[in-house]
Amino acid sequence: MSADDWVGLASVENGTSIDALLANGRKHGVRRRLILIQAGRLFVEQGYAATSMDDIGKASGVSGPAVYRHFPNKQAVLVELIGLAFVQRREGLRDVLGDGSEPPRVSLRLVVDWYVEIALRSRDLLFVIERELPSLPTADRRRFNREERLFREEWVHLVREVYPELSDLSARIRVAAAMGAVRAVIGAHTGADEDALRGQLPALALATLLAPSA
Repeated sequence: MSADDWVGLASVENGTSIDALLANGRKHGVRRRLILIQAGRLFVEQGYAATSMDDIGKASGVSGPAVYRHFPNKQAVLVELIGLAFVQRREGLRDVLGDGSEPPRVSLRLVVDWYVEIALRSRDLLFVIERELPSLPTADRRRFNREERLFREEWVHLVREVYPELSDLSARIRVAAAMGAVRAVIGAHTGADEDALRGQLPALALATLLAPSA
C-alpha cells in the first residue's frame, strides 16, 4: 500500500495535530498519550529506524524501560498511531458527509476538499508510515487494508451516484487516480506554497472523478 492510503494521519508540525489526534483517546492515560505524541514527532524528525525506545522515553520525560510498561516495542507504538489515525479519518469523513442530504456532486467536492487538507497536514508522517507498513504484523496489515478499502468504498459510492452507468471497476480506477494524483503532487512539492496546492489540487482530483463517462 502506498502513502496515498494513509492520509488520515495528522501532521506533527508544531506539535499541534498529533495532540489533536490523541485528544479524544479517552482510554489512553496522560503518560501514554505523551509517549505517542513524542514518538510521532521523533519518527518524523529523525526517522522511525533511527528512533529508539530510549529516545522516546527521554522525549517523554521517562526512562526507556518505563516506556515498556505502556508498549511492548517500538512497532506497537507505530501500530497504535496508525490505528488512531484511521479512527480520526473515519470520523472526519463521517462529519464531512453529514446526514447525506447534499447532492452527490456537492458531497464529492466536500470530500475532496477535506482530503486535500488532511493530505497537506499529514505528509511528513505519511512517508514514515509508508516505509514501515510492510514490516507490520500480518494481522495489523490486514486490519488497516480493510479500513482503507472501506474508506475508498465511500468515494466509489459517490462517484457512481453521479454516474450510475459507470461500472464499479471504472469508478474504482477514478478514485485511485484522484487520490494518487493528490498525494503525488504533494509529495513532489514539499516546499510549495500550500495555499497554491489547496487552490489547484481539488480541481485536479474532481476533474478525474467527474470526467464525463464514455
